Order: sequence, then structure tokens, then C-alpha cells
Amino acid sequence: MKKMDRVTLVVLASTERESLKKTVQLLSEHCRSEDIYEMIIFLISSNCPSAEVAEAIARNSGTPFPVRCCVQQTPGLSPAVYEIPRLISSNCTHFLIIASDLEMDPLTVPKLIETGKEHPDAIVCASKFQKGAHRTNYGGIHYICNRTVNAVVERLLHIKGTELISTFQLYPLQLWREMHFTNPDRAFYEFTIRPLAAGVPYIEIPTGYVRRSEGASNFSPRKYIDLGVTFIRTALDERRRIIKERRKKTEESS
Repeated sequence: MKKMDRVTLVVLASTERESLKKTVQLLSEHCRSEDIYEMIIFLISSNCPSAEVAEAIARNSGTPFPVRCCVQQTPGLSPAVYEIPRLISSNCTHFLIIASDLEMDPLTVPKLIETGKEHPDAIVCASKFQKGAHRTNYGGIHYICNRTVNAVVERLLHIKGTELISTFQLYPLQLWREMHFTNPDRAFYEFTIRPLAAGVPYIEIPTGYVRRSEGASNFSPRKYIDLGVTFIRTALDERRRIIKERRKKTEESS
């Protein structure tokens, strides 16, 4: 890819109200309008607590770029990641996913975009574990699970990164299409590790983390453990797929 040509911002929303408003406000104030094609507020359902706020923002956004609402068709984290890129217009080259709970700092978004301009073929990720990042009230169980899963996936696939589980990323739309993700139930888990295993450049930008103050977290300790186990299983499957492809190529060339 020769250059980055505008970004679609995708803001995830479910139970957020005030933090959704604040997220949109910060992105509107700090992102350059010429860099943004549009903002999509991606709602978990049409009657979730965020829906009324999101629709009001879309009607009277006052933002320097268009805002529209889209409703997730199939419940669950992984199907959401599977559905989102299909909403992105071909008028832009990249999309960026951010939650509206203010846990991850929206002010990191302009830095992600600037880095993407310099490295348009790379995935640019905001990391709360990168040097220079900071975390406030990040749970001990979450920390242990995250670091353990991240380390296991790194070893299994021989890749490097501190936020392999995160989707707070600037992601090239063409790259997503080239990855041929076909399973909605695995999309979230393959989203980062498949391109990295294929050698796609991966750049991490430090960000801040503050535990959400509005609404309950989407992840209970049990759900977080289940997520980690599925992530490792997906990495194992990806490793087997890569080995199988290499063997096939070796056989064809011999």
C-alpha cells in the first residue's frame, strides 16, 4: 500500500451513555477531519442502553465528519469483529476500533493515525503494556491472564507483541480482506495473530488504561479465562495450519 487514505472510526457501544458522549467528543476534537472518512457507532443491539445516545449523536453530532449507527447482527465479541470490516466503505483504506467505555485512552487515536501514515501496511496497536504506558486499577486476575496468554501465543507462533488480545488498532482494510477470515466465531481471535504470523508489520503505541466508571465490565474473571483459553486454542490451530501449508509447498516444489 502506497499510503493511508482516510480512516473509518468504529466506536463499540453497549451500556455506555456519558462515556460514549465523551469518547465521541474527544475523537471529534483531537482527530484531524481530513484523516477521517466517517465514524460508525457499533451497537450491541438496537435496544441496548447506548442506543438512544448513539442515535442522538448521529442525528446532531456536531462532529467534523459523518456519524452513523450500525447494530450488531450476531451477539458475541468475535462476530462483532467479523461484521465490522464489512461495514467499511472502500473510500477509505483503514479502520480503527475503539470501545466507548474510556478504559483505553481515545487521545491515543491521533498517534495511531500518524504512525499509520508512515507505515500504511502495518497494524498499529494501542498497548497498555508497552513501555511508556500506564494502568490505573487494572485487575490482578486480568493482568495475570493477559500476560500469560500473550506469552503463550508469542511462543506458539513466533510473533512479538504486548497486546495480541486487543482490537484497539488501526487496521488496513485490504489486509483484512487478504486474510480471508471466514469463521465469525474465530474472527476476534485470528484478527491480530494471523497477519502477524504471516509477517505483517506490527507497531505498538503506548496508551493509558483506567478502569471504566460507567456500567459493568463486559468481562467477568470467568469470561476472561474462557477468552484466554480460546485464544490459545486458536493459536494452536493457526500453528498447525501454517505447518500444513509449509509442508504442502515443500512437497509441491520437490
